Amino acid sequence: MNEYLGRLTKHVCSKLRVLGFSFPTPSVMRALLDTAYIASIKTEESRFVRGSLTYSDPKAPELDPPILRRANYPSFTAFGRRTPLDASALVKLSRAVDRWSGSIAIFGTKRSDLFVWGVVDQLVQQNIRLNLEASSGFSAPGVVTVNIDGVGDISVYHGNLFLGRLRQNQVIIRESDVLHSDIIARRIIPALAPAAMSIALALDTADESHNKVDLLFGAWADTVARICIGLRRLGTGGSLLITPTPIANMLDIVHRFRYRRLGDATILNVLDDEYFSMVEWGDSDVLQHARELGWAQTDAEDRANELTGAVKVVTSLAAADGLVLMDSSLVVVGFGVKIKGGGTVNTVYDGQNFVRRGTRATKINMTRFGTRHGSMLRYCQADRNAIGVVVSQDGHTRLIASAGRSLALWENVKLLGYQHNVGMYARESRQRQVRRSKFRGRRSLGYTSMPKTIRALLAYGK
Repeated sequence: MNEYLGRLTKHVCSKLRVLGFSFPTPSVMRALLDTAYIASIKTEESRFVRGSLTYSDPKAPELDPPILRRANYPSFTAFGRRTPLDASALVKLSRAVDRWSGSIAIFGTKRSDLFVWGVVDQLVQQNIRLNLEASSGFSAPGVVTVNIDGVGDISVYHGNLFLGRLRQNQVIIRESDVLHSDIIARRIIPALAPAAMSIALALDTADESHNKVDLLFGAWADTVARICIGLRRLGTGGSLLITPTPIANMLDIVHRFRYRRLGDATILNVLDDEYFSMVEWGDSDVLQHARELGWAQTDAEDRANELTGAVKVVTSLAAADGLVLMDSSLVVVGFGVKIKGGGTVNTVYDGQNFVRRGTRATKINMTRFGTRHGSMLRYCQADRNAIGVVVSQDGHTRLIASAGRSLALWENVKLLGYQHNVGMYARESRQRQVRRSKFRGRRSLGYTSMPKTIRALLAYGK
């Protein structure tokens, strides 16, 4: 494990240097990762740890404070006294500081003097956005955030940038964004094209139907990712089989269940979001505009909630024995589905490598996979239009699809809504800092003139 932690440390520090950070040093970063990893394999009252650490200097915890600070912006609150950071302290504190809503603030310039000094709060919106349950949210503060995602499973971020992950005995530097890839788009976009044209007509933007196709495909990919995230959170594993024309004699559909709400809400959510944006930036009578804007916002929020509910229903179906069968528009056909027969699977290529090298790509050793993966591979080999998604109980997410006459499997599928291009992220950060420098000294709280702090409220009128 020392080797894997060392490799992760090297990659994380390399990316931090690109972003312009000299701290934490490699030795401090390694100590931080060692502590998080040891804590991840311990239990507290028979429960494994799910926690978060944020490396930040207590003297200047916020790296890039916003010009306009909204009420739910994350902030740091210090403890009455500092505590040396070790695995035992982290296990205890992780029970008190839920990683969905907060993170434990730590600092130290040497491996031997790392200490806990406070808590970062208001991380709910950031985690909701990261898990694709909302399109907006603040980035995590601090130089580095280390999340304990499971047993022997830790991930590292800077703000909204993914720096790396250690999952058991595998160091992951970049996950595969195959759900948004051209290989998947070619299968799915024909099914979404009629809805895209109808959305463009409804919005009176018929000449922009190609943009609506892109939006619908992105929404489709995010919906599939949300189901997988839900399965990973449940810890049960599960499988999705997406195909426009199922091979009937290969499938035993235990529960026929035509559930349209997931696919319909995915499409209509794009329509409601686009209409809300049009009204928000539209030019019309002030009073009528305010009314329509309020209605459009309510419709968009209602639709987003509908989609969330439908995602949770399908996630629970996928957690049962068997797989969930869906068409290309994410209409559920049945669940508890078993795959029958299908012959012997021959060569399976590593998906990411196959995109670049074709049949010269690395071949997958199939002996390390169980029956769930084996049956999905057999089916996808027979149904060239199918997309198979398998989430293991340990959280690994894999996608299977044919590519030409070949069969490919993508490991470490990207599900969460983070950025992964460190160069682009660094450029965007520098541009944002330049823009904010023009407004230095003009910071404000919230949008309206109402008091935004208790002190300001109590002093009002005095």
